Amino acid sequence: MSASPDTSDAPLISVITATYDLLSQGRQDSFREVIECMARQNCDRAEHIIQDGASSDGSVEFLQNLTADAARTRLISEPDTGLYDAMNKGAKAARGKYLLFLNSDDSLASDDILNIVADRLEATQPDFLFGSTLRRFEDGSESREKRMSLTAILQRMPFCHNSVLLKRDVFLALGGHDTQFSVAADYDLMLRLLTEGYQGERIDDPISMFWGRGATSDDAATAEDYARVWMNYYSGYRSADGLTQSDFARYYRRGHMPAALILERLLKPGTSDAIKAAARHSLWKTTRRSVQFWRSF
Repeated sequence: MSASPDTSDAPLISVITATYDLLSQGRQDSFREVIECMARQNCDRAEHIIQDGASSDGSVEFLQNLTADAARTRLISEPDTGLYDAMNKGAKAARGKYLLFLNSDDSLASDDILNIVADRLEATQPDFLFGSTLRRFEDGSESREKRMSLTAILQRMPFCHNSVLLKRDVFLALGGHDTQFSVAADYDLMLRLLTEGYQGERIDDPISMFWGRGATSDDAATAEDYARVWMNYYSGYRSADGLTQSDFARYYRRGHMPAALILERLLKPGTSDAIKAAARHSLWKTTRRSVQFWRSF
């Protein structure tokens, strides 16, 4: 199955969920919550694209049955090379002006959030709009992401990737997710977005929710993929000469970059205002942490 975007009666927002072999992973129940949370939104300005990677375990039939009565939902199943490739395929098929990537085992933070963000998008037309993320635990408790600032972009992803809505034409102009990065392609995309000078806005409302089920992310893999992103990003910088992937992985773990490299980034002609602000923030952080000897490793 495949689908091409139809621009007639196009929605404002395309929510894209990538799936693969849900049944064999025992994730059918969590995915039902994705469909149910979309139904509760009651937002006629949004569509839902389920981009399946040609599952062979019966998931396609499960998805067909699950979405048979789901309004404004399209199921596409075709081979892909992984999560970020599936997201790119979903973006190409999307008809909406803005894209929101929602993981297959996550949810939206409230039943009216799509209407809230749609009102804001129609009023201000930003290149991207980001909000916070809820983390919900099995005992019913919740925590909310508090650190959201674009000035953090030279150290980390400044917000959760499924809590940002990005203009589809901007996403496509940037080439979408770079699939050479298996973990940090979302960070790489946001880094390129701000480097190119695109303008965004923040809302206080949480947009997405994910479950805290006790599993921890592979920090080593994340550090290595961030290192690959930075090796690519700082290629050609004089201050990066001789720096290895292991060096950049160490910078990720300690939370700051060498001052000389960030200063060169700050002073590079044509640097966007967002990256200038991030570089100044990074220099401050590097200076502050340079005297925190317990962070040296």
